[in-house]
Amino acid sequence: MTHSIQPKNLLAGLGLALLILSSPIAVYVWRLMGFAPQAALAHPLLLITITNGFSILLLIGIYYRFWVRLTQLEQGDDNSKFLSPEIRDRQQDEWQEQNFVSVILDTANALITVLDKQGRIIQFNQTCERLTGYSFEQVKGKYIWDLFLLPEDIECVKTIIEELQACHFPNEHENYWIARDGTRRLISWYNTVLLDDNSTLKYLISIGIDITERQQAEKMRRQLERQQELSQLQLRFFSLVSHEFRTPLSTILASVQLLQLCPDKFSPDKKIRNLQRIEAATQRLRQMLDNILTINRAETGQLDFQPRRVNLAQFCQGILAEIPHNPDNPYELNLVMQADCSYACLDEQLLRSVLINLLTNAIKYSPPDTIISFRVTCTTTEISFKVCDQGIGIYADDIPHIFEPFYRGKNIDSIPGSGLGLTVAQTCVIVHGGNISVTSEPGVGTTFTVTIPGEVISRL
Repeated sequence: MTHSIQPKNLLAGLGLALLILSSPIAVYVWRLMGFAPQAALAHPLLLITITNGFSILLLIGIYYRFWVRLTQLEQGDDNSKFLSPEIRDRQQDEWQEQNFVSVILDTANALITVLDKQGRIIQFNQTCERLTGYSFEQVKGKYIWDLFLLPEDIECVKTIIEELQACHFPNEHENYWIARDGTRRLISWYNTVLLDDNSTLKYLISIGIDITERQQAEKMRRQLERQQELSQLQLRFFSLVSHEFRTPLSTILASVQLLQLCPDKFSPDKKIRNLQRIEAATQRLRQMLDNILTINRAETGQLDFQPRRVNLAQFCQGILAEIPHNPDNPYELNLVMQADCSYACLDEQLLRSVLINLLTNAIKYSPPDTIISFRVTCTTTEISFKVCDQGIGIYADDIPHIFEPFYRGKNIDSIPGSGLGLTVAQTCVIVHGGNISVTSEPGVGTTFTVTIPGEVISRL
């Protein structure tokens, strides 16, 4: 129920009050209060006039205060006093809910932004203010890409907002926000929407977590792990390489000493055998140095690919000539070439590293007097090199790891090796854009297949 103030009610009240205050009792009271002089008693009409004047002014002030207050109440400043208990309770619950949500938004340790359907900011909590250096009043009604985003992130964020506008929600993304002072913070966002009673889009809501420190910590962790891996690789490298260098150097030194100390006691055949040992040990040292340099160039991005026209038959014959015959481990090496394999366009130095490593491994892990097959075939789209041996083979669980640096199979026993040859072979094949694969059976033999795509083949 509402109350209204009418001018006639005010005039009636003033008239009644004036009659009361004009009575003799009121006149006497006014005289005692000092508002009417004693001399005025001799002039009753003057006294009544003065008294009525003061009374009217006083009543006008009182009624003015009443009228203003009641007018405010009628305009809704204190409407709840005139509402039913049910409506008043519901309004109070809504007010408490709004206040509760506002407190959550401002105290949450997450960035919370609320956008309208067009993507303009209509809510921006205190965490956002602290991170960006902007107040809500400064960003209200603006698009986030006008303030916070890197130029390269704008289109991605607009696409995400378009997905939300199409009611494809929720979604997640990460991007940098630029604060007012120019600093960048990486934010992980979870985005959703708020629908109205008609299930139409009302607001876009984004909740973000600052993951800048987490990203830096993850980066440092990966760097630390990488450093630890490198440290372990270095230890394994120096351990294996020192052993691998020591063995051929000892062979060379022993053979040279025998030839020097007892030159007359050796037959020509024995001298040749010692010279072959020296040659084999020297080739082994050379191959290890080449492998180390190749891996280092690959890791530093300095492994150049320089293909040129190569005569395949001459190239493969030259590879076989580089492999010395070890009198302690004789073998038979057969080269089989397809008739129409004449020329190819490839990097001769890189392919040499591939084939030398595969052939020396086949010799190393095969028993004496076995046959090692080296096959070269060509098609219209690729050239293939196959190295087949009858050696100790490779266990199935070792095959996925054989191209890793310094990895050696479980069945090599005391056979020397650095574990770098297959790593180098794979690296050089990849530079060619090719592929290297292996099939093996323990105790039967192993076949390595190197395939180089047609882009590097020039068949004449």
